[in-house]
Amino acid sequence: MALVEDHPEFREALIATVQASGRHQIIGVSKDLNTGLQLLEGDRPDVLLVDLGLPSGSGLKIIRAAQLRWGQRCTSGVVTMTGDEDDLMNAIGAGAKGYIYKSDQPEQWLNGIDGLAMGQSPAHPKIAQRFLQQLARHALVQEHPAYNVLLHLASGYTVEEAAEQLQMTAQVAGDLIRTVYDGFLLPLPDLSPRELELITLLNKGYAFRMCAELMGVSESTTKTQAARAYQKLGANNLQTALYEARMAGLIS
Repeated sequence: MALVEDHPEFREALIATVQASGRHQIIGVSKDLNTGLQLLEGDRPDVLLVDLGLPSGSGLKIIRAAQLRWGQRCTSGVVTMTGDEDDLMNAIGAGAKGYIYKSDQPEQWLNGIDGLAMGQSPAHPKIAQRFLQQLARHALVQEHPAYNVLLHLASGYTVEEAAEQLQMTAQVAGDLIRTVYDGFLLPLPDLSPRELELITLLNKGYAFRMCAELMGVSESTTKTQAARAYQKLGANNLQTALYEARMAGLIS
């Protein structure tokens, strides 16, 4: 497994816990966005844990980059203190398949890593409710194979309790929840290299005239490229486009 976490106390505690257990080998550790992205140039871990609130930028960019590089061959998870549903749903859209609470006990950290490595995913009540709401918007909720599991989780059952109620193993229940995560993976906006370059410059605060000079094109060309980028990002102005680009992990 690999870990990207800026908080030194939690980082060292998790590393010590994993090493003492002998259940997983740590092949990479980083404490910021840039070195986290560099980890992706090395060996592929089976599980990649990422803190979203890195001081140098959002961990979403690392999750998205790992998804693009390795796909299903690496399972990304979020390490979180608050468990904010919006943050977790954004991470799931970028490719995360679960999360681990920093406030949990060390054995729970290990169980969470084990589950992610075995193709299972957690869903606490509020996340299960969000899944059900999203599925309902697409009229898929009762047709989804994980519907009954999600319904039990949203009511406060643990995965084990839900599995027992539904007469299935916890492994099967976890596998079903993973299919929900897979369904919420958002495709990366198909920006051209020049459109991405422009969005990156705009995110740094450059005006269109300066962007044009830096890119070696006319100002009208940058505005045309911006309009195409906005459309691909589902935005109608710069502020929304930059937000959507950050959520997709394209910029930080």
